[in-house]
Amino acid sequence: MSKNKKTAAAKPKQAATIPTTQKANKAEFIVVNILCLFIFLAFGYIGIMSFFETSVFDQTNLASELVIFEGDNIILNLFFTALFIALLFWLRRFYDFFAKVSIRILEIGLAVWTAILGVIWIYSVTSVPAADSANLFEAATNSANDDYSKFFNNSGFYFSEYYNGHNYFHFFPFQLGFVFFSEIVYRIFGTDSSMPVQIINVLSLASAYFALARITALLFKRKSIEFIAILLLAVCFQPVFLCTFVYGNIIGMSTAVWACLFLIKYFQTNRWVWIIPAGCLLMLSTIVKYNNLIYLVAFVIMLILHAVKNKKWQSLAFALAMCILCVGSSKLIIMSYEARANTQFESGLTQTMYFDLGLQESPMAPGWYTKTAVNDYMKGGFDAERGNAVAQTSIDRRLEEMSDDLGYAFDFFGKKILSQWNEPSYESIWISQVKQHSHELSDLAKDIYNNGFWGQLFALHFNFYMQILFVLFALGIYLLFIDRKTNIETVLLPLVLLGAFGYHLLFEAKSQYACTYIPLLVPTAAYAMNKILFSDYAKIRQLVEKINKKHSKTKA
Repeated sequence: MSKNKKTAAAKPKQAATIPTTQKANKAEFIVVNILCLFIFLAFGYIGIMSFFETSVFDQTNLASELVIFEGDNIILNLFFTALFIALLFWLRRFYDFFAKVSIRILEIGLAVWTAILGVIWIYSVTSVPAADSANLFEAATNSANDDYSKFFNNSGFYFSEYYNGHNYFHFFPFQLGFVFFSEIVYRIFGTDSSMPVQIINVLSLASAYFALARITALLFKRKSIEFIAILLLAVCFQPVFLCTFVYGNIIGMSTAVWACLFLIKYFQTNRWVWIIPAGCLLMLSTIVKYNNLIYLVAFVIMLILHAVKNKKWQSLAFALAMCILCVGSSKLIIMSYEARANTQFESGLTQTMYFDLGLQESPMAPGWYTKTAVNDYMKGGFDAERGNAVAQTSIDRRLEEMSDDLGYAFDFFGKKILSQWNEPSYESIWISQVKQHSHELSDLAKDIYNNGFWGQLFALHFNFYMQILFVLFALGIYLLFIDRKTNIETVLLPLVLLGAFGYHLLFEAKSQYACTYIPLLVPTAAYAMNKILFSDYAKIRQLVEKINKKHSKTKA
């Protein structure tokens, strides 16, 4: 076979997807690329810093959640990164073999692989809910048995003394969305254990990974890019470990990712039928995890741009409908529990109180959880307006302190960012390690918890994987801009990531909050890796040839 034929055979094939219609639009170009600049700066910063340091938890007192900032060996990190890139180029020669494999089989295989790993882990540790998840578990299981006593003050709910006997849902009524979802599950599968929800977590994650592979295909229409995305998702283990967490994180992420898939199909086809499942799934996502309003904001921004770009003013109506669905459904669920329990919940903590919390020092790390927001609310007598006034006074004081000492302010927010995004495990193992277990731990769980062979292997993998992923993602954003592929479709997931970055920069921080956003980096990172592997590097070859010619002339 000739050299030219070999080169042609090595080029990745296009994946068959629905047609994409692209129209030049100035408003879209300006807004999307401004967003890309902020996305590049935010995650480029994290990627660079990940080579210099890593955030870890104090192993001597895991329950404290104390974050330690450890320095990394930058030379060693760069060396292993270079080895990784060399390995990729060596593996590229086998592309023709892998290209023959059905991409649909790989997608299904990814989902099955993720589900198997998740089931093995949740049954290895049989984690019992604690803290907030215990409160939600108690409320859901009791409600499944038509017992609403946990919705009243001094009802002896989990950790009730922390709230001075006041009902948990007076502080966090938005949590009733996940209670409602869980109640349905426990009515079907019984109330003896939280394992049904953990199983749903596993299935949801498998489904989310499948959807992210499909999104990659829709966006880039290259089999090689989707193949890379599938490989990256197959070794994205942190969300798998998080499946033990009886909370709305995984389920909310899964439904939101599927909503993104259908929204992208709407953008590509202009067929309104796709907006219906997108809206319904986004509503379910915000019900089980109210912070997923971050996705709603991204959807609204992109729908507005779509309306301007294509003169599809129906998109504005869809954006409004999504806002009503997502916010209204949560309110309806709260009202339904008030009616069923014959009680009334207070308005709960506000974003102003959470902003106050996010500006405070914490024993864990800057901006991590303290009782600040709860105290603001209690000082305001469970009145949102008065609680906001208390919080605002504290916010003004903190902002004044930071403006007087900009060095401290940069250090505070720098550590707040890196304690969340540069903690490579994202508390995915910790979340079950510090809890009780209904059965004896498996040998695998003991090894991972005690930092044995598998524990050390996963720690190394997490650290190196996230370094590479952050760098590839930032590079992918840059390449999308250079290749003029930045649009409302390709920037939808990065915009969600920017929203998560910005929200947790200002409000309450924890690395576990970032865990479900990590898979969203993969499609853009896969695009960058594909460019690295399959570019022809013509300019570089020309430069090398010029240098060689000059060197030859000098010798002559």
